[in-house]
Amino acid sequence: MKKFLILLLIILLTSNTGFSEELYPRGTGKSETKETHPIYFGYMEDYAKELRKAFENKRMFALCHWGTAYYLTVTRDGQIKDMRISVYQNKYFDQKVKEVIMSVKPLPFREGMNLPYMRFSVFLGYENFEDIHFSIGAAPHSPDKRFRIQITLKK
Repeated sequence: MKKFLILLLIILLTSNTGFSEELYPRGTGKSETKETHPIYFGYMEDYAKELRKAFENKRMFALCHWGTAYYLTVTRDGQIKDMRISVYQNKYFDQKVKEVIMSVKPLPFREGMNLPYMRFSVFLGYENFEDIHFSIGAAPHSPDKRFRIQITLKK
């Protein structure tokens, strides 16, 4: 009976602890990758797929080599906060890219993502090639990580 109670106590104490991916602390020299952090990269891939669809479907005038990037914060429940431009093109194109980003509601964070929010840098642009690139890096002047999504469509 004593072993049963100890086992039950262990189960009760550990039942609320779940697996979560910890991001590497700043200054360790380690980089997060799709292999080391599949939950975060999976989240970014799903968000980027929706952004790409919205970007492809947005009717706008654009030329090759045009691109705009925004900084934004995504909260745990999928809200976009503190959006500001970081790479300018022109007023028209910048506004169209902002409309694309605002039209895609991010999903709530997945289990295993233990951050209260994620700071993103989202770039949408046109080049002579197509590419979607993800990375996690240091945010300037901040201890937070910056999650980068770069979507380039062929023009």
